[in-house]
Amino acid sequence: MSQNDDDSSNHLEADPFADDDAFLAMMKARMPQRGQRIVERLERVKSVYVTCGRDKALADSFDGFMRNFFARRGSGRDEAEVFFVTGESGAGKSAAIERLLSREPLLKPIEGPFGTTSPYVSIKLRGFTHPRIAGRNIISAAGYPIRQDTQRAEIWDVMAARLKARRVFLVHIDETQHLIKQSASQKEREELANAIKGVSIDRDWPVAFLLSGLPGVAQLPLNDEQFERRGGAFIAFTDVKLPEERKLVTKILVKMCEAAGLGVSRLLETDLPERLAHAARYRYARICQITLEAIHAALAADDDPHELTLTDFARAYATRSHALGRDDMNPFLVDRWTALKPGSFLIDDTDEN
Repeated sequence: MSQNDDDSSNHLEADPFADDDAFLAMMKARMPQRGQRIVERLERVKSVYVTCGRDKALADSFDGFMRNFFARRGSGRDEAEVFFVTGESGAGKSAAIERLLSREPLLKPIEGPFGTTSPYVSIKLRGFTHPRIAGRNIISAAGYPIRQDTQRAEIWDVMAARLKARRVFLVHIDETQHLIKQSASQKEREELANAIKGVSIDRDWPVAFLLSGLPGVAQLPLNDEQFERRGGAFIAFTDVKLPEERKLVTKILVKMCEAAGLGVSRLLETDLPERLAHAARYRYARICQITLEAIHAALAADDDPHELTLTDFARAYATRSHALGRDDMNPFLVDRWTALKPGSFLIDDTDEN
């Protein structure tokens, strides 16, 4: 390769219009220096994941799920199972599952004859998604584009074969409730269950499913006795309970503030952890989100803050809720905050799950 060729290659690698990260880095560099420093600290905070007992329960249950999957029945493959992870919006399901799948040795990418492949695919549904569209997205995520006009039955009929070709044996569908219309008939629910079931019991290449979503997702297997038998595992992400889990809330505060370079010890000696959990509807991911916003408020208000304050939480809650201008509804400002309905003025965000 000539020197000119090498220079050309380096230019292309650094071209912000050819690389997403390079483009975003270029745009961030246009921010004032103070803004860039805040972004850098927020990035460190966003990288924090605070583990708790449910992470171990999820990992242990998933390990058992995988052991059952790989245990053969005589000389043949056994039918695959379905793993359900449910919880209310803001419970932290998506982050926990993403962490689990990324750290699972069984699911690390594999170098094959056609390049790198992943043993699993993961799709996230946003709003009601027809099962045909979801099926097409699953196959496409595995590296097989499929015709737009392909019918639902055909997509799910060929799914196992397509996933086998890419050596995919696990499919994760996040926000699975979006596959089921609220007005869905019994027949429509049964058709969806049968489509998933058909892939999981394929004789040549049974595929395991990890379905996560709101508690209503658990209704899916209850419509079919055989499907329920293959339920595999159920893990429910429940609300954070106080005072039993006060240490979890304080751990979240400490870890996130450490990443931001802020102190928080003074607040831990007050009722701030209780106020925070109440404001977040006692849901793990929402506790983290409000804490992140409070840290952002502290960084934005002071060039060099050293300590997170109750005022920072009050500002964060006001800007992320319907309580803006309603101090009487802000749980970080009123004395009788327990009289407020948990998270009553918090803006609902179904992506925070």
